[in-house]
Amino acid sequence: MPCSRCQERPATEGGPLCADCRAAAPEDASAPAAGAAAPEAPAPGGVAGSEPAAPEGAASLAKAPAAESGPAPAPAVPAPAPAVPASAPAAGAATAPAASAAPAGGAPVPVTTPPAASATPNLSPVVVRPPAPGTYQPLRSPVGLGLAAVILLGVVAVTDIVAALAAFNIRRVVTAMSDGGFLAVGQEDADFADMMMAGASGAQLLALLATVPVFIVWFHRVRANAGLFAPDRFTRGTGWAIGGWFVPIAFLWIPRGVAAETWRASRTDPHAPDDHERATLLNVWWGLFVAAWIATRFADRRYERAESLHEIVSAADFVVLACLLDVVAAVVAALFVHRLTRMQHAKALRGAGNPV
Repeated sequence: MPCSRCQERPATEGGPLCADCRAAAPEDASAPAAGAAAPEAPAPGGVAGSEPAAPEGAASLAKAPAAESGPAPAPAVPAPAPAVPASAPAAGAATAPAASAAPAGGAPVPVTTPPAASATPNLSPVVVRPPAPGTYQPLRSPVGLGLAAVILLGVVAVTDIVAALAAFNIRRVVTAMSDGGFLAVGQEDADFADMMMAGASGAQLLALLATVPVFIVWFHRVRANAGLFAPDRFTRGTGWAIGGWFVPIAFLWIPRGVAAETWRASRTDPHAPDDHERATLLNVWWGLFVAAWIATRFADRRYERAESLHEIVSAADFVVLACLLDVVAAVVAALFVHRLTRMQHAKALRGAGNPV
């Protein structure tokens, strides 16, 4: 074996180094001597020299029982717990026989358990009793709506008067043209007449759009109150107080029937004969309302279709008549609203009402 130092001379018997090399390096005392056994590698996971090795006899004794008894048995696995159904029967409930759970076919059939017995058997259902006699529904005052309706009906009457004056001015101007020719009337007079007629028509429309909703709401309010005063006096429901005005053609008589029943129920004695507190004001108002509506439709159509001067004069006469009828109808309607509102207000102050 060559010298580990010089790699030339063979090593002596005393070790891997030759004498010259050993003399040259006397400080290398850490080199192992020749023939010394190399330390054993520590076992995996252990530390060298931490524990003495077990004697050979002990190792053989440790292996003896395993060799004699054969392979070690597998650890015991606990049996799974039986599955519990989601809806377990209540305590004391009868269970189905076990034979019915597995038929001859082999496939398991779910067993339906009977419902659990009620904890409180033989209980009768809860009965909700009606309100006690003498319970009253609250009345809603029609005084504010009645006052607003009266004011707006007065505005309608004023616009009708203005429209009648505008139509009369148109008639005057056209009559002057017919008698003395177009030169008998100045251009300014003709333009003013046209502008006055258009403005009066617009004012009538605005007043009507403001009055109709308030009047219908008031009409529904008094109908609802009258239904509490005497519900047996009505043949139509409360909704007809609103819907009756929007039925084509039938609006000429349905609201009148609702108003008559409301008037009878709002009297001091709702079940008195018809001659008691007669509805004369109601009948006059309704007659004027229908007449003014028909006259207005006829006059407007006649005025729109007029071409000659004579036709314009005739149409203007019908417009004046329709406006005057509408003025009277608006005034009587305001009186009717005031009278019916006062009747219901007085009856409510007396504590009149009807049990639920």
